[in-house]
Amino acid sequence: MRSKSLALLLTIPLLALPLSGHAQSGGQAPKQSLNLPQRTVPAKTSSIDGRYLAARVAEEDHDYEGGALQLDQALAQNPGDPVLLYAAFRMHTYAGHFDVAAKLAPRVLAAKPGDGFANLVLTLEQVKRGDYKKAEQQLAKIGAENQLGPLREFVIAWLKVGEKDFAAARDILAKLKPKEGDRSEAPSLIIRAQIDELAGDRAAAEAKYRRAIELDPAGLRITVSAAEGLRRLGKTADAQALLKAYGEKNSDSVVMDGLLAANASATKPPTPASGIAEIMFDIGGILGSDQRNERTDLALIFEQLAVELKPDLDFGWLMIAGIYEQFGNNAKAVTALGKIGTISPLYWQARMRAATLEAQDGNIDQAAQRLRTMVADKPDRIDAALTLADLLRTKERFKDAVAAYDTAILRIKTPDEKYWPVYFGRGICLERIKQWPRAEADMKKALELSPDQPYVLNYLGYSWIDQGMHLDEGMKMLKRATELRPDDGAITDSVGWAYYRLGQFDEAVKWLERASEQKGDDATVVEHLGDAYWHVGRFREARFEWLRAINQKPDKDRLPILQDKLDKGLNSSNDKPTVYEKAAEKNQGG
Repeated sequence: MRSKSLALLLTIPLLALPLSGHAQSGGQAPKQSLNLPQRTVPAKTSSIDGRYLAARVAEEDHDYEGGALQLDQALAQNPGDPVLLYAAFRMHTYAGHFDVAAKLAPRVLAAKPGDGFANLVLTLEQVKRGDYKKAEQQLAKIGAENQLGPLREFVIAWLKVGEKDFAAARDILAKLKPKEGDRSEAPSLIIRAQIDELAGDRAAAEAKYRRAIELDPAGLRITVSAAEGLRRLGKTADAQALLKAYGEKNSDSVVMDGLLAANASATKPPTPASGIAEIMFDIGGILGSDQRNERTDLALIFEQLAVELKPDLDFGWLMIAGIYEQFGNNAKAVTALGKIGTISPLYWQARMRAATLEAQDGNIDQAAQRLRTMVADKPDRIDAALTLADLLRTKERFKDAVAAYDTAILRIKTPDEKYWPVYFGRGICLERIKQWPRAEADMKKALELSPDQPYVLNYLGYSWIDQGMHLDEGMKMLKRATELRPDDGAITDSVGWAYYRLGQFDEAVKWLERASEQKGDDATVVEHLGDAYWHVGRFREARFEWLRAINQKPDKDRLPILQDKLDKGLNSSNDKPTVYEKAAEKNQGG
């Protein structure tokens, strides 16, 4: 929860519309946008218009560095074009190139004196230099049409702190204070405590830090900020206890080891720059939470402004990584995650996420090695081993996945319901490498921990029937799974195929037709239906379904089998026998 004043920013326009139109020598853009498709403009082009359009394409792809390069080259050809100038300024802010943006900002302001972001960029440049009076004067130039009132007031409060005018800073914050006693008051209390601390009022600061924790005990940022404040005030034991308690309560996701081991004297005191950085972070978080995803670019600007002012703001880097992941740029996300400090409670989460993103980009071995290192780093934790196991399973490296699951399961102190997926995952891998007795034991363990898990019921029930074992119990499991997930085409298909394997083809058709309605884009489901049709004499419909399966990109090993079915119909070489036929064949062979 954030203060109501910051929440107001959701409703206000913060930046001009995205680049549109066409850069002309007179600086006028036509009224109609070009709606260009992505990547249609060559990257290498010498004309101003070509570079401008290439920047548009780059922006649509969230390639802000590429767009900034194109606009810089276009601006070099026509330095006086105000459209190109403003576009270049904006693109550099998106890219986080605030040193370049700061050089362009005065020229932008010459044409648009009240521009919000140009004034804000210059304001923050003055903050970094420690010239708080000049920063306040620059901030005052933001025009009212930008409606940046709440932002301006929070920033001014910190600028007053930089000017040692603590009374003025407190007066400003008092006007922005949320409802007393509400959880949303906690961030405001942290800011006020930091200002009390800098003003030398240690007792007031301590009281506010402790009150913030009472109001929001589950907030990680609040906990870390309050603990750091208490450390600086000499309450090291209380700070350590606070961090330890939070880490134990949230052990599944938070690792406090680094902060607990950190030297208390190394905790940096708050500054106007760090305080304003936190405000930038909060605004970016509000914008990034817009469910319509219409303000993600703006969220990125604010998060990058935050880490520009406070490079060790790990929450900001985590947010930037999430935005780039949303854009589909996993490499940039991994780079941002790499900025998170080793003592941060977010460090473990960042390493885990980086491995996942590397795997998504196809760097499986690199991701697996990262996770194996994490498994060795924390012998008491299960999450890295489990993430490694799940990754290897999805990549069909079943033997290696079993080894990782073995490690994870050895680290489970008290198996309870939340661990059923671990046993289920290992059971799947064991079944795939034909270690059925162990696989069956894991499936049963998963059901023992969570008796009505439909996917376990489906997997174990079908496996039994497929092997000609526990036929009645297996069918009961499958029926129960369909009761729990009546619209799941994969489970419905399992029931139909189980009837097929039992030789009950009329019943198989009924279930497989339903599965096809639910999951008709699955080549396996469609092939199963074709097989069932053949056995009940519906030969033309069978061939139609097999042709559908071929057109749905089945696994490569199924293509020749499907083609054989189309050409010759079902026969002993391409049809799977019923469990009874299989048993008879086995007996005859014996």
